[in-house]
Amino acid sequence: MPFRIPIMLVLLGALGACQPANNDDESSVDLTPSNDLSAFAPTDLQRAEILATVQGVFDALGGDAGKLSAVMMPDVTMRSNSVEEDGTVASSTSTVEGLRDRIISSGSTMVERMFDSKVMVSGPIATVWTPYDFYTGGEFSHCGIDVVTLLHTQEGWRIMSLDWSRQQPPDCQLHPDGPPQGS
Repeated sequence: MPFRIPIMLVLLGALGACQPANNDDESSVDLTPSNDLSAFAPTDLQRAEILATVQGVFDALGGDAGKLSAVMMPDVTMRSNSVEEDGTVASSTSTVEGLRDRIISSGSTMVERMFDSKVMVSGPIATVWTPYDFYTGGEFSHCGIDVVTLLHTQEGWRIMSLDWSRQQPPDCQLHPDGPPQGS
């Protein structure tokens, strides 16, 4: 019992020395949530390269399936997502080989156009969030949002994953320039 009092006094003294962090201290970390994503804004060059990579997929849809291997990782993940009439979510996956086969066997020209793209970069990773509209054989098919994740490799930016929603207006926007030429 006689040792408890000195030990208790030492512990109380140590606790008294502990002070809460001073909010005026410039070295403290601000944990206030923020919507400021400016730290992830790409340079003009990065933005141009990233969007050119995504555009490469759309160019391939126009009939040049060979372009896919230049812009996509071999193990790319692709997923189409839509909401059915009964409210259930339908989701399907595809491979780069499946997309290549669809382009080659399609008797119709496919046109996909992105617009108003948001690009963010962190180190070797980039994300593109962009509205798009899609036409097959000159006829409107659907529109939605593409979400693309890219990796910067020694060969340049390559698509690691491509996810998209399939919707109809008014649930999605059409390209502000109107239908593509020839539609």
